[in-house]
Amino acid sequence: MPPTRWHLIRPQLQTRRDLVRHQSECYGEPYEESIRRLVLAFKNAGHSDHPIISELRNQHHYPSKATENRWNSLVQNIGHYRACRRTGNKWGKVFRGNDLVLLAMYRLVYPKAQQSELNAFLYRCNFGNLGWRFYSPSQITTAEHQIGLSRKAGSSTAYQALLPINILKRHNYWNMSYPLGIADISRADMIDLDECGIFVETANRKHGKAYVGVRVKEPGPYSKSEKWNLLLAICGENGQIGAPSRRWRKLWLDGGTTNDKMIAFIREILDDIGPALPGHRRMCFTMDNLNSHHNIQVAQMIYASGHRLAFRAPYYPVDGAIEYVFNTLQCMLRVRLHTITDGNSLTNEIGRVIQSMIDFSSYFRHCGFIRP
Repeated sequence: MPPTRWHLIRPQLQTRRDLVRHQSECYGEPYEESIRRLVLAFKNAGHSDHPIISELRNQHHYPSKATENRWNSLVQNIGHYRACRRTGNKWGKVFRGNDLVLLAMYRLVYPKAQQSELNAFLYRCNFGNLGWRFYSPSQITTAEHQIGLSRKAGSSTAYQALLPINILKRHNYWNMSYPLGIADISRADMIDLDECGIFVETANRKHGKAYVGVRVKEPGPYSKSEKWNLLLAICGENGQIGAPSRRWRKLWLDGGTTNDKMIAFIREILDDIGPALPGHRRMCFTMDNLNSHHNIQVAQMIYASGHRLAFRAPYYPVDGAIEYVFNTLQCMLRVRLHTITDGNSLTNEIGRVIQSMIDFSSYFRHCGFIRP
């Protein structure tokens, strides 16, 4: 049975109305049109200061002198004395209607566009509309907050990532079984590896606070220092069940990631995990498409040990858990800024930060490795 709509039931006869407070005793309810007309009629007749009207004002049953004068000014300036709409003391939204929809669509396609570019786009869309005008920056910002947009750090996707061949490779990587993808491989059997360059000034913080007109200045690394190369591999196993997640690292100063360094690093990992014999875990190495990663000898070493190798789709670093680990490493180095002064202290802190990371499974889950 549907609920009864009580407001539609006819009340009993002789049911009295609720008590309505006078407008002078409450806020938000304007005086009625008949009262306004009566007050202005008395004023025009010269009876505004009559003793009876003065007594009614003292009892708050008659509009005050200020209200009476304001109504009279409205008649002289705009020709009427009608009450304003109730707005809750809030300004009306200037940015609304079709322009608000166009704003959302433009931000969807060009999230890094400036407000001047947005104004130009809306002008072209409203060309011929004589009542249209440019929006101020505050009006655009208010409208963006209204539809849930906020300002944040942006990133860029390479044009090559949107090529059909690369889109297909990414689809196969996540949705196909091995060797076309990793959809049937457990997260605990994944080993993601990559390299990055780290400088001493990487730990330098970019923002601070000081008094108005005074620079934010403190002692720290200034000039460009030597580049330290970090080659890191992480395992997707859950470190909370047993020991911490396994990781392997190699740190050096001169040169980039050559084939010899890559081969030596892979051999170190294979010696640690052992061959994939019957009854043992079979790991899967995943990495990006750097030239040194595509080394034939690297692939032969992995396959000869019984393990697997799957390359991520080109130009999609968001699919690599190791990329987020590098970001965490950089943030932690900035936290340890005051202990980093040279290359030796930098390498020591890099080791401490990597050692402090207990579990890497959350990084893999964030990228999309859903199989436990």
